[in-house]
Amino acid sequence: MTTRAAFRSSCLLLVATIGLGGCASSSDVSFNAIKGDLTPHIVGLTERDVDIERNMAVVGNQNLRMFWGDLGRIWLFDRPSRLSPYDIISTSGQPSQ
Repeated sequence: MTTRAAFRSSCLLLVATIGLGGCASSSDVSFNAIKGDLTPHIVGLTERDVDIERNMAVVGNQNLRMFWGDLGRIWLFDRPSRLSPYDIISTSGQPSQ
């Protein structure tokens, strides 16, 4: 048998094995299983669990950044003191108020 014929027969055997093997499903697709959980990936009314986790991470990040901004305003670090008798030079690049 030539190498080309051997290659063809091994390819045919591989295709036949895959075709006859089929795929096994690990999930239950009966009517009762579907009726019991109509939206298996939806946790809230419209969101999946990963969407809810992402939203919580974004909100947590925004809250933390706002907290640090609030602390800066509480301790009056949001702008320089005006008590100096000398002119205040803005080093931030933003116009002074």
